[in-house]
Amino acid sequence: MGNQPLDAVTVEVVRAALNAAAERMRITMIKTAYNHIISESLDFGCAIFDPDVQMIAQGIGLPVFQGHLGFPIQATLADRGLAAFREGDVFMHNDPYAGNGNHLNDVAMYAPVFWEGQLTGFVSVKAHWSDVGGPVPSSMQIGSREFRQEGLRFQSVRLFDRGECNEEVMRMIRGNIRTESGTLKDIQAMIAVCRAGEAYFREILAKYGRDTVLESTRVYLEQSERRTRAELARIPAGTYRAVAHFDNDGITLDQPVRIEMAITLDDGAGFPPGRPTMTVDFTGSSPQVVGPFNCGDAITISACRLLIKCLSTPLTPVDEGCFRPLQVIIPERSVLNCQEPAPTARYYVPINLLIDLGLRALSEAMPDRIPAGSYGDQMPTIAFGTHPETGRLFIQGDLNAGGTGGRPAYDGESAMIIFAGSTARNNPVEVVESRTPSIRILRYGLRPDSGGAGRFRGGLGIERLYEFLAPAFITFSLERKVTPPWGLRGGRDGAVNGVEITAPDGAVRHVRKATQHPIAAGERVRIMTGGGGGYGPPAERDPEAVRRDVREGYVSGEAARRDYGADAAAGA
Repeated sequence: MGNQPLDAVTVEVVRAALNAAAERMRITMIKTAYNHIISESLDFGCAIFDPDVQMIAQGIGLPVFQGHLGFPIQATLADRGLAAFREGDVFMHNDPYAGNGNHLNDVAMYAPVFWEGQLTGFVSVKAHWSDVGGPVPSSMQIGSREFRQEGLRFQSVRLFDRGECNEEVMRMIRGNIRTESGTLKDIQAMIAVCRAGEAYFREILAKYGRDTVLESTRVYLEQSERRTRAELARIPAGTYRAVAHFDNDGITLDQPVRIEMAITLDDGAGFPPGRPTMTVDFTGSSPQVVGPFNCGDAITISACRLLIKCLSTPLTPVDEGCFRPLQVIIPERSVLNCQEPAPTARYYVPINLLIDLGLRALSEAMPDRIPAGSYGDQMPTIAFGTHPETGRLFIQGDLNAGGTGGRPAYDGESAMIIFAGSTARNNPVEVVESRTPSIRILRYGLRPDSGGAGRFRGGLGIERLYEFLAPAFITFSLERKVTPPWGLRGGRDGAVNGVEITAPDGAVRHVRKATQHPIAAGERVRIMTGGGGGYGPPAERDPEAVRRDVREGYVSGEAARRDYGADAAAGA
């Protein structure tokens, strides 16, 4: 079939086959991973690339990894050259300053795909390792001041050499991570994904031929570009600005960190007339900070790619063509483009803020589509201690959902993971308790009154109450106190995130950012996530909607009377 004529049907068949292959890689990851941050929370992504490292297919993965997995491959090409890739090789990479951008825990693994002796593309997977070394279990501390305090850095490391595993590299990894974390098992899962991806890609090459596959990908990348430009053309041209802050860097606690962005949409700048472009400029954002709330440019670009995909063609497959109209300008040595040795363990805090802020900037240009502010931060909660039955270390990580903003015609969504990780899932109570018998979850439900009041109410956050049956430690950070989830068009702000720790004697303490915070046996930790901002004036909310909220427990009677008036709340 390698000589069949190239037509529209062939292009779509090849496109569907490659996306199905990427989805099969995703399923392989879910079925073989050990840690539930991967298998349950889905903190990973898979993709397929052509020989020029243009993404031609991607499985449904962590949204902030959309269009991101090619950067580590490009970093290896820049570092080692194309000749470094041989058949059977597998590389891994997590350098925050070149090709990765996020924390050291997010490790990319990728392999070249050869067909009849020719390099034909690459397959790649990136997943969160539950431990990558460093001074604390999980490697996710709040107080780090440089990347060396956060674990191992891999710079284009060859894990497999022509099909043979480099045991010296594995020996080094085993000697520096906490093997109880299960990371070694997840490494094997990632290797399996790479090998499966190679096999799936070769099946397609065998069926349709190398030339047909690569020409088809060239055609549909151009189609994606045209569709994206056409949708951008619907947004009024101009420059749209917004500024917000996240609370602090975990060390300099009294100093909020500024994120400033300007989004320019035009119909020309460097392109033929009629071909709109989108430029995102972060000039004015804070310099890189002392604590671990920095990120590298690669993940900042990825966040902007997520933004343009949401605004243009959210329902079509993701490929490199979707991002060709995008230009990103990031000042060097800024919090969004940090340089060595800046720490990056909590990179997702500025990333989540900038995505939300990008929507806010465009709210005037797209008033019928943009929601109010969200709860702002998935607040990973990482508990660790000694397993009461085995005596070995356990690491339990949870992502925390919250409320999204009210929308122009609908209420916000409740209990959703924030944009950058929105395909991630919470860990079921049964999974947590079966793997960590010293933890009980006493309550897990929506947090009443957390959504901002408005014509359309903000979504609700959640409340999760843990009881620790044995001493342990917990690491967490809370955000959006300085810049709460904002309302739009007269809507009110949503509630902010919080943690409440209660001792057996009833004493209560509140902590917003902490590494290895000690938890005594019998103590309870209450995680409360924020709600979304409201949209439109509360006085314009349908009284029946207010009464329904009260009946269903989303809004208390007191809050309903305060925010919407006694008449609206009457009869609830």
